[in-house]
Amino acid sequence: MARVPVVKTAILGAVVLLLAMLVVQPFGWVVFNSFHDDATGAWTLNNYARVVQSADLIEPLVNSLLLATATAVIAVGIGVPLAWLVSRTDMPFRRSIRVLTLTAFVTPSFIGATGWILLAAPNSGWLNVLWRSLAGADGGTPLNIYSMAGAVFVCGIYTVPYSFTMVSSALDEMAVELEDAATTLGCGVLRTMLSITIPLAAPAVIASFILSFIQGLTLFGVPAFLLTPTGIPVVTTKLAEFYQLFPPEIYLAAAYCMPLLLVTGGLFWMRRRYLGRKQYVTISGKTRAGRQIRLGGWRWPALLFALLMPMTAVFLPYAALLLVSLTRAWGQGLSWENLSLYWYWWAIFGNSETHTAIVNSLVYSTLAATLCVALGTLVAYIVERRLMTGASLLGAVATVPIVIPGIVLSVGFFAAYTRAPFNLYGTPLLLIAAFAATFLPIAYSHGGSILKGIGPELERAARSLGAGEARTFLSITIPLMGGGLVSGWFLVFIPIIRELSVAVFLITPKTNVMTTLIYNAKDGGNYEAVCAMSVLLLLITLLLVAIARPLAGLTGARRTSRKTAEAAGVPS
Repeated sequence: MARVPVVKTAILGAVVLLLAMLVVQPFGWVVFNSFHDDATGAWTLNNYARVVQSADLIEPLVNSLLLATATAVIAVGIGVPLAWLVSRTDMPFRRSIRVLTLTAFVTPSFIGATGWILLAAPNSGWLNVLWRSLAGADGGTPLNIYSMAGAVFVCGIYTVPYSFTMVSSALDEMAVELEDAATTLGCGVLRTMLSITIPLAAPAVIASFILSFIQGLTLFGVPAFLLTPTGIPVVTTKLAEFYQLFPPEIYLAAAYCMPLLLVTGGLFWMRRRYLGRKQYVTISGKTRAGRQIRLGGWRWPALLFALLMPMTAVFLPYAALLLVSLTRAWGQGLSWENLSLYWYWWAIFGNSETHTAIVNSLVYSTLAATLCVALGTLVAYIVERRLMTGASLLGAVATVPIVIPGIVLSVGFFAAYTRAPFNLYGTPLLLIAAFAATFLPIAYSHGGSILKGIGPELERAARSLGAGEARTFLSITIPLMGGGLVSGWFLVFIPIIRELSVAVFLITPKTNVMTTLIYNAKDGGNYEAVCAMSVLLLLITLLLVAIARPLAGLTGARRTSRKTAEAAGVPS
């Protein structure tokens, strides 16, 4: 009998230790380093003074805020109407629009940026070339993807799935009796939307705006690909510059992370404060599907609007990436003689770096997702079942990474674990731990959502028969969670395998993953190789999504998707 509390104490201690190492220590080192001088290591406020007083450091902050605001406006402005059309109208091909939106979500935005470089580069972009061939040499260059407008466009279209998924989930799960009552009392479609539908969907709209803003604020790949060549700095690319200096200004980088933390933390505080004053609750029995709104003659114009996002985020960039990857030399144009599978053979068999990166991506993502789901599920179980004093504090720590941008967390891991006594720089463990910490809120929220639907009666029965907490958890709770853990694992694995900003400061040539290899290869100008690697990464990701969707459907994951998305910042 004495062994039971020992096992429980050991497990709880391991969970607390892991949370401290994955969340508290990296974040603590960012704060600690921000108050130290890079040259002397002495305590100082000079880093903050430089951030406030230097025009070279203020300009990236202003640019980041402009990019984030425009990204959120585009995401909500397109995603919310699109969600309403798909969920509540008789627009044709609604299911196809959902699938294409999911495809846009799993597409890494920096790969989308690569596709749009091929399409809209000022001189060589295919759309500009086509325009000049139609309008003549005096037609000019209508599109320039290397601009703030180009970055806003790419960030916006690849952030639309956030607002679409969250709002469509809210509309799908919304009890529609109030809408029907308003219609019965003579309200038209527009008045019903403004007085009933929009207020009920407001939490999802607000959450999607905040998450879209944070995406625009913290993205690294798109600004690095589209803004760096033109000399337009943002915070994330400026952080990368600090690490490229010799010697690197690590402590200044830590201080420069603080504005990102203040903005993201402030947004989530405002969201909680705003929604905390309001109640969005419907009291009814079982919900039922809403009556579809007939668009009449507007059905096809609505479809054209709905196709804008898939066309710009999927069809056009995918086609450009595929065509370039199938050419031996992109500059020679499209011809039968120039078509080749050479770059795919090169990527899979002919280049040891690419082969290593593919293996690393799969192995690191698998291990990180497993660690993330295991830890997140344990924390959720401890919190939901209140197994220890202060369990809610563990839950709060597990959700902290949601307000820490990935690039900031990677700065923290670099500071915490690349020095003695850990010396983990250049090791797979550093990347695996950083990936697991970044996406821990997803695993924790998903595990908590599943546990809320599992009554504790069987667990109590097992404990009354002498089973300890560990045995009860393994023999009762885990089987009841079943496929939900599998779908949660995929929910974490997919964003990990396409993550760039977390890995960019932590990789070495031996630990390169596909995203960082593509990022580094792009600077070499070999777009044929970059496109082949990008297509391979997309194929791997889409295949995993195809596998995950049936598993998620078996577990009723759709019921928890909105809660998971709002808490973790990633649509399910």
